[in-house]
Amino acid sequence: MNFGGGEGPWNHAKRVEEISSVTRNGEEVPITIHIVGIADPFEAHAKKVLENQRKISPKPAMWKDTQVFASYETMINTLPKIDAVFVGVPPGSHGSVSTPNNIEMACAAKGIHMCIEKPISCYPIDEVQQVADAIKRAVDRDGLVVSVAYMFRYNKAVQKIKEIIEEHGPVRAFNARYNTAYSMLNKEMWWNVDKCGGPIVEQATHFCDLARFFCGEVDLSTVSATSIKQHEPLGALKALPLGLQNLEQSLSPAQRVPRVTSALWRFTNGAIGSLMHGVQLHGQKYEAEIELWGDGYRIVFLEPYGNCKLSVRLSGSETTEVISLGEDDMYLTEDRAFVESIVNKNTRAIQSSYEDSVQTYALTWKIRSMAENQ
Repeated sequence: MNFGGGEGPWNHAKRVEEISSVTRNGEEVPITIHIVGIADPFEAHAKKVLENQRKISPKPAMWKDTQVFASYETMINTLPKIDAVFVGVPPGSHGSVSTPNNIEMACAAKGIHMCIEKPISCYPIDEVQQVADAIKRAVDRDGLVVSVAYMFRYNKAVQKIKEIIEEHGPVRAFNARYNTAYSMLNKEMWWNVDKCGGPIVEQATHFCDLARFFCGEVDLSTVSATSIKQHEPLGALKALPLGLQNLEQSLSPAQRVPRVTSALWRFTNGAIGSLMHGVQLHGQKYEAEIELWGDGYRIVFLEPYGNCKLSVRLSGSETTEVISLGEDDMYLTEDRAFVESIVNKNTRAIQSSYEDSVQTYALTWKIRSMAENQ
């Protein structure tokens, strides 16, 4: 997440290098950012990444004094001044009240601003709520800026959908479909629900978040879900690499990733939401879309992870228009909003606070729990 990879366009380091100014009182004000530390238990690998970054960076001076640490505790207790951190770690490594997975609480205690990757945890919702409460106290006490990286909220197409909803009335039905390409997904952590939280918590969290962004809060008492589990007749995956097959056999059935999950719920305003998540495609390209129905309109959010565009039929029309909003680096917009909020000492640019993201986490946790126990 912090330095990119083959799975997607995310790379916080690249975006931070592009930020040389922020907007203050309507004017662009130059700023200088220094990366003072990288914390990673795989210290040797982190040092190689840093060495490469110094070679390829358009701003090598940004990395001149960067140090590598084997733990975040050592980093935040050693370095004299840290303004902000990007928390880009696996779900099981943060969002907990227990050391060493209490990164957010430790940073909050030191007044360090945070941009936190999703999902915010993979621990039970009650424990995550304790983390949220501690962060809120720091936000209220110190004016802490905390942004959770739900990057789609910064997407031009998503903002356009919000405009359409505002003009044409509320959404009556939210339908999300997310089908994962699994045959090249070789991270062992991802295939163990205890470590990643499962695909609803780890992946579909983006679409659950957009459900709330477009339609409002979910009545969690209405959530129902079912899944095809690994040990069931339709649970076999013919393109799963042998090493991952062996890994799954070493896990208990409860730790294995579900193959298809279907969920249904009501929003507090009475609208209906649904989600279908699959681990079914081969190769590397995912297939995903969101469909919204309202009185007189239908909107489809197409290729959200690629060349985003909208298919729109509006009130009073029988014509469907495909809208492309051009180039859009939602990751840069997100990171710029975070940096700008720190400089301006307000959070107006932040689209997803930690307090808000806990509600998304609660929805994903509920779907996972219902599907596991049905």
